[in-house]
Amino acid sequence: MKKKTGKKVVVYGGSFDPPHRGHISLIKAALEQLSPEILYIVPSFRSPGKALPGASFRDRAAMLKAALSSAGIRDRVRVHPYEHARGKTTYTWQTLEFFRGKYPGAELYFLMGSDCLGSFHLWKKYRRILSMAGLAVGIRKGAPLKNPEETPYFLLKGIFPAAASNALRREFLFGSGTAGLAQGARERVLSRGLYFSGLRRKLAGMMSPARLRHSLGTAALAAELADKYGADAEKAALAALLHDAAREFSARRLRALAGGSGSPDLLHPSAGAVLAAGRFGVRDGEVLGAIKAHLLGKAAPGLLEKIVFVADLAERGRGFKEAGALRKKAFEDLDAAYTAAQFVKLGQAFARGRRIRPESVKIWNELLKKRG
Repeated sequence: MKKKTGKKVVVYGGSFDPPHRGHISLIKAALEQLSPEILYIVPSFRSPGKALPGASFRDRAAMLKAALSSAGIRDRVRVHPYEHARGKTTYTWQTLEFFRGKYPGAELYFLMGSDCLGSFHLWKKYRRILSMAGLAVGIRKGAPLKNPEETPYFLLKGIFPAAASNALRREFLFGSGTAGLAQGARERVLSRGLYFSGLRRKLAGMMSPARLRHSLGTAALAAELADKYGADAEKAALAALLHDAAREFSARRLRALAGGSGSPDLLHPSAGAVLAAGRFGVRDGEVLGAIKAHLLGKAAPGLLEKIVFVADLAERGRGFKEAGALRKKAFEDLDAAYTAAQFVKLGQAFARGRRIRPESVKIWNELLKKRG
């Protein structure tokens, strides 16, 4: 067993994508109450499971440093590239093993919020973590302490903000994203066009104001429905935001993007998916599929496809009478709302004297068969 040196070192891991006020307040408390020689912030290699690529390590590190400077706590805090340098998913036990080697005999602490303690016993090699470091836990507002395994920990005094990085990323879609953001990070987000901020800015240069308002409204409703039905809200918002990206393009440009002929109205979903992949770097198949399916839908749609299809027709900016009822139904029964949305589209086509597309009739018939 290594002899204790008397040094205290705190390690704080996470995605920090973006860093928020909860992160900074937890760091300040750890500095004040544990008095470590140094506190290391270790951003993860990447943030998994997001539709939009997360901010790079360079951007996250820059945001953290700006936030630390704004808070006046740069002296004993360092942003360490250990997990980024490994270039792959790294578990907490591996990170702590690295710092134990860097500071042999030091008293190590791993910093976390109360929202993590309840599931700590499910972490990879959690007992090994406890053999290397103590846990320093801060209670986050709305996340009471839950400790089913009675894991030992040091409780930091105070209640810490409940800001969440995923909620902040979504807020940038609607032009806010600053309420819980760590002070000092906003400038980097906007100057680099991180999260939805750059995407929104690009779309504003491509769409009419009315089309952009509709896309933002569709994205807002899609995110709410995703929360309701357990889908990825960022994917839903992204697909909805881009669903009409090619809607106002010329017929010639639509045909070039979609690689075929036909009505511009029918081509814009496929062209939009090509645009999303090529210009905006979207690689997620669910997102691209929802963009492609938003106009006609499918007889057997996926969850994200259903959400975007319904949100497109029911968003709060829609002026036709069925939109409100459809929106209400969407929060009660998404499948029923999807069928109702198909019926509304057919009814609108009849009322306006438009040709009924054979694809729409086929989808409608298939949906009726499923309902028995």
